[in-house]
Amino acid sequence: MLYQSPADFCAEYARAHNRGKTDGSGAVTGLEEVTVVSETPQTARIEALWFSSGHDPYSGYYDVFERTAFVLVKQHGGWRLHSEKSLGYE
Repeated sequence: MLYQSPADFCAEYARAHNRGKTDGSGAVTGLEEVTVVSETPQTARIEALWFSSGHDPYSGYYDVFERTAFVLVKQHGGWRLHSEKSLGYE
């Protein structure tokens, strides 16, 4: 899929992931923000920040942030998602 701009990718990603999710153990995960971190004429880096909270029977309650990085590349007619990588938890 081609996007008009990196900001367009952010808007589409946020729209597609705007609902929080609850897993079988009751943990809740939601998208906090999606931002363009850097942009050149040919590439753009975007980060999504997710927030999760829940309760683990062995370690108790937890709140964590997880970042996901995306790289977009410019092509004729728009921007295409080139890669996606989890950056881990904070």
